[in-house]
Amino acid sequence: MRFITGAALALCLALPAHAETDREARLAVARDYVEASMADTNIQEFIRQIWQPMVQQMAANRQALSPAQVADIEALFSEELTAPLTEVMRRQDENLADLLTLEELTALHDFYTSEHGGEVMRKMPRLAQAQQPMISAVLQDAMPRMMPRIEEITTRAPKAD
Repeated sequence: MRFITGAALALCLALPAHAETDREARLAVARDYVEASMADTNIQEFIRQIWQPMVQQMAANRQALSPAQVADIEALFSEELTAPLTEVMRRQDENLADLLTLEELTALHDFYTSEHGGEVMRKMPRLAQAQQPMISAVLQDAMPRMMPRIEEITTRAPKAD
Protein backbone atom coordinates (compact mmCIF):
# COMPACT_ATOMS: atom_id res chain seq x y z
CA MET A 1 0.00 0.00 0.00
CA ARG A 2 2.87 2.37 0.80
CA PHE A 3 4.26 1.76 -2.67
CA ILE A 4 0.95 2.70 -4.34
CA THR A 5 0.62 5.81 -2.17
CA GLY A 6 4.21 6.82 -2.92
CA ALA A 7 3.75 6.25 -6.65
CA ALA A 8 0.53 8.25 -6.68
CA LEU A 9 2.21 11.10 -4.78
CA ALA A 10 5.18 11.09 -7.16
CA LEU A 11 2.83 11.17 -10.14
CA CYS A 12 0.85 14.08 -8.67
CA LEU A 13 4.02 16.03 -8.00
CA ALA A 14 5.38 15.32 -11.50
CA LEU A 15 2.24 16.47 -13.35
CA PRO A 16 2.51 20.17 -12.43
CA ALA A 17 6.17 20.16 -13.47
CA HIS A 18 5.24 18.56 -16.79
CA ALA A 19 2.39 21.05 -17.25
CA GLU A 20 4.77 23.95 -16.63
CA THR A 21 7.34 22.50 -19.03
CA ASP A 22 4.60 22.00 -21.63
CA ARG A 23 3.44 25.60 -21.19
CA GLU A 24 7.00 26.85 -21.54
CA ALA A 25 7.31 24.91 -24.80
CA ARG A 26 3.99 26.34 -26.04
CA LEU A 27 5.08 29.82 -25.01
CA ALA A 28 8.39 29.48 -26.86
CA VAL A 29 6.63 28.51 -30.11
CA ALA A 30 4.02 31.24 -29.57
CA ARG A 31 6.77 33.83 -29.10
CA ASP A 32 8.47 32.71 -32.31
CA TYR A 33 5.17 33.01 -34.17
CA VAL A 34 4.43 36.45 -32.71
CA GLU A 35 7.90 37.71 -33.62
CA ALA A 36 7.55 36.42 -37.18
CA SER A 37 4.07 37.89 -37.59
CA MET A 38 5.04 41.23 -36.03
CA ALA A 39 7.91 41.56 -38.49
CA ASP A 40 5.30 41.45 -41.28
CA THR A 41 2.65 43.54 -39.56
CA ASN A 42 1.93 46.98 -40.91
CA ILE A 43 0.46 48.52 -37.79
CA GLN A 44 -0.51 51.70 -39.64
CA GLU A 45 -2.56 49.67 -42.12
CA PHE A 46 -4.23 47.92 -39.19
CA ILE A 47 -5.03 51.28 -37.56
CA ARG A 48 -6.28 52.64 -40.88
CA GLN A 49 -8.85 49.85 -40.91
CA ILE A 50 -10.16 51.17 -37.60
CA TRP A 51 -10.70 54.80 -38.57
CA GLN A 52 -11.51 54.53 -42.28
CA PRO A 53 -14.99 53.02 -41.75
CA MET A 54 -15.80 55.95 -39.46
CA VAL A 55 -14.75 58.44 -42.15
CA GLN A 56 -16.66 56.48 -44.80
CA GLN A 57 -19.76 56.47 -42.60
CA MET A 58 -19.48 60.22 -42.13
CA ALA A 59 -19.24 60.66 -45.91
CA ALA A 60 -22.26 58.40 -46.40
CA ASN A 61 -24.17 60.66 -43.99
CA ARG A 62 -23.21 63.72 -46.09
CA GLN A 63 -20.52 64.83 -43.68
CA ALA A 64 -17.58 64.54 -46.05
CA LEU A 65 -14.23 65.56 -44.63
CA SER A 66 -11.50 67.49 -46.36
CA PRO A 67 -8.19 65.74 -47.11
CA ALA A 68 -6.63 67.77 -44.27
CA GLN A 69 -9.29 66.60 -41.83
CA VAL A 70 -8.80 62.98 -42.89
CA ALA A 71 -5.03 63.40 -42.46
CA ASP A 72 -5.60 64.83 -38.98
CA ILE A 73 -7.83 61.89 -38.06
CA GLU A 74 -5.21 59.47 -39.36
CA ALA A 75 -2.50 61.23 -37.37
CA LEU A 76 -4.64 61.18 -34.20
CA PHE A 77 -5.41 57.48 -34.49
CA SER A 78 -1.78 56.71 -35.26
CA GLU A 79 -0.53 58.78 -32.33
CA GLU A 80 -2.99 57.28 -29.86
CA LEU A 81 -3.08 53.67 -31.01
CA THR A 82 0.30 52.66 -32.46
CA ALA A 83 2.10 51.96 -29.20
CA PRO A 84 -0.78 50.34 -27.27
CA LEU A 85 -1.92 48.14 -30.18
CA THR A 86 1.65 47.07 -30.89
CA GLU A 87 1.98 46.10 -27.24
CA VAL A 88 -1.29 44.13 -27.34
CA MET A 89 -0.14 42.28 -30.43
CA ARG A 90 3.27 41.51 -28.92
CA ARG A 91 1.62 40.16 -25.77
CA GLN A 92 -0.59 37.70 -27.62
CA ASP A 93 2.02 34.98 -27.03
CA GLU A 94 0.66 34.31 -23.52
CA ASN A 95 -2.91 33.96 -24.82
CA LEU A 96 -1.81 31.74 -27.68
CA ALA A 97 0.13 29.52 -25.27
CA ASP A 98 -2.92 29.23 -23.02
CA LEU A 99 -5.44 28.57 -25.82
CA LEU A 100 -3.58 26.32 -28.24
CA THR A 101 -1.81 23.03 -27.88
CA LEU A 102 1.85 22.66 -28.74
CA GLU A 103 0.86 20.85 -31.92
CA GLU A 104 -1.55 23.64 -32.92
CA LEU A 105 1.04 26.33 -32.20
CA THR A 106 3.66 24.46 -34.17
CA ALA A 107 1.25 24.11 -37.09
CA LEU A 108 0.40 27.82 -36.92
CA HIS A 109 4.07 28.76 -36.79
CA ASP A 110 4.95 26.40 -39.64
CA PHE A 111 2.05 27.66 -41.74
CA TYR A 112 2.96 31.30 -41.16
CA THR A 113 6.63 30.80 -41.92
CA SER A 114 5.89 28.82 -45.10
CA GLU A 115 6.00 30.61 -48.43
CA HIS A 116 2.26 30.49 -49.08
CA GLY A 117 1.07 30.61 -45.48
CA GLY A 118 2.90 33.85 -44.78
CA GLU A 119 1.51 35.41 -47.94
CA VAL A 120 -2.03 34.35 -47.03
CA MET A 121 -1.70 35.82 -43.54
CA ARG A 122 -0.29 39.09 -44.89
CA LYS A 123 -3.34 39.40 -47.15
CA MET A 124 -5.88 38.83 -44.36
CA PRO A 125 -6.06 42.52 -43.36
CA ARG A 126 -6.96 43.41 -46.95
CA LEU A 127 -9.65 40.73 -46.90
CA ALA A 128 -11.06 42.18 -43.70
CA GLN A 129 -10.98 45.66 -45.22
CA ALA A 130 -12.80 44.46 -48.33
CA GLN A 131 -15.49 42.84 -46.21
CA GLN A 132 -15.95 45.80 -43.85
CA PRO A 133 -18.43 47.67 -46.10
CA MET A 134 -20.52 44.51 -46.43
CA ILE A 135 -20.50 43.98 -42.66
CA SER A 136 -21.45 47.63 -42.12
CA ALA A 137 -24.31 47.29 -44.60
CA VAL A 138 -25.64 44.20 -42.80
CA LEU A 139 -25.47 46.04 -39.47
CA GLN A 140 -27.16 49.15 -40.89
CA ASP A 141 -29.95 46.98 -42.24
CA ALA A 142 -30.38 44.89 -39.10
CA MET A 143 -29.98 47.47 -36.34
CA PRO A 144 -33.33 49.25 -36.87
CA ARG A 145 -35.08 45.88 -36.42
CA MET A 146 -32.87 44.87 -33.54
CA MET A 147 -32.88 48.06 -31.47
CA PRO A 148 -36.50 47.80 -30.25
CA ARG A 149 -35.86 44.20 -29.24
CA ILE A 150 -32.58 45.13 -27.52
CA GLU A 151 -34.40 47.87 -25.64
CA GLU A 152 -37.12 45.42 -24.65
CA ILE A 153 -34.56 42.90 -23.41
CA THR A 154 -32.57 45.44 -21.44
CA THR A 155 -35.54 47.18 -19.82
CA ARG A 156 -37.57 44.18 -18.69
CA ALA A 157 -37.23 42.80 -15.21
CA PRO A 158 -34.48 40.21 -14.89
CA LYS A 159 -35.58 36.60 -14.78
CA ALA A 160 -34.77 34.59 -11.67
CA ASP A 161 -32.05 32.05 -12.37
